[in-house]
Amino acid sequence: MNAARRNLWTAILAAGICAILIAGITMLSIDSTSDFINRRPSTFFTDRTGTRALLLVLQQINPSTDQWRRPFNNLPSQTDSARSTMIVMGPKEALTETEAAVLDRWITSGGQLILATDKEWRIRKPRKSKESAKEEDDFVPQGYLVRHGLQPKADLSGENAVAAAITKNMGAGRIVFVSDSYAFSNETLRKTDNAVWIVARTSEWDEAVFIDEYHHGFGQKREMLPLIGTFLVSPWGFMSMQLALAGFVFMLGTRRRFGRPIEELPVERTSPIEAVEALGGLFEAAQARVLSVRTIHQYLNLQLTALFGYAIDISNPAVRERIASRSSLGRKELDSYADAVKQAIDGETGSDTELIRIAREATTISRSFSHGNARQHSGRPAAAG
Repeated sequence: MNAARRNLWTAILAAGICAILIAGITMLSIDSTSDFINRRPSTFFTDRTGTRALLLVLQQINPSTDQWRRPFNNLPSQTDSARSTMIVMGPKEALTETEAAVLDRWITSGGQLILATDKEWRIRKPRKSKESAKEEDDFVPQGYLVRHGLQPKADLSGENAVAAAITKNMGAGRIVFVSDSYAFSNETLRKTDNAVWIVARTSEWDEAVFIDEYHHGFGQKREMLPLIGTFLVSPWGFMSMQLALAGFVFMLGTRRRFGRPIEELPVERTSPIEAVEALGGLFEAAQARVLSVRTIHQYLNLQLTALFGYAIDISNPAVRERIASRSSLGRKELDSYADAVKQAIDGETGSDTELIRIAREATTISRSFSHGNARQHSGRPAAAG
């Protein structure tokens, strides 16, 4: 087996392996919005653990429902006539002391917090402890649930957790605690009537409804490298890496260059023949024979000027004498054309036959400089300029 055949089979084998891997990854990730890494009950995901359905349901009932992607320090102030609801489900990020204090004030002034979690919502200390390297030392001993006398129960889930929900009044507001992080997930809403329950709770607070996404990690600023890493571990990232690997193996195996970039040739929008026909039709309809002769004559002068490199006016006898030596035509033919043009412009002749003759002579003169002896082409019909 020669080198070319071996390289070809190597590229085919690599492409086949990549195709199989891409197909497998696609089959395993049919739902493109799955939270397959952290399994967060977030409204960004439509898999069984996500809560996208809850957002859509609440937006149908209350159009002001929206995702909350900022710290609780930015919570809007509450009034007696405008009370909001904050829904927090299985928060992954801890609260700060400032956030916990602001959240309590917000609830006391009339806000409603619906908190669904099966574990303590920890509160981070203002400053990281330098005395110990343990992670627990970075948090205060009492979490947010303990501070308010709430205790999660691991044996409750789904409809049972909603039925056993605890309501605690705080000033003009309240906390509604559900001991299940996934009590309102897409899968749970399909199997239970929890959507009816949460719609009833939010309707009692008839203002805006916010669903917390900040404490799922979606409100944080991300640098370029973490974003690239998150993309690469996703199914689309795996597919991109496989395609890059297949391209590298192909180039390495066949050792072919893609070549230099070729500039795109501009597409001519109109045909020169169409332009001539349009201009001829205009002159014919206007009976502008003198203007036609002037146009033919000017075009011939421009053509000869571009050819000789200096201004040419074939009406000038001295110019005709100078250029006759470089033409296959004689001085007599050039003089005949110049006299016919002068008579047509002066109005002495104005028939269509004379106009056609001038156009043919102009074409013959032009060809005598660009295509050699024009007399050899006398059998062909001359263009009309």
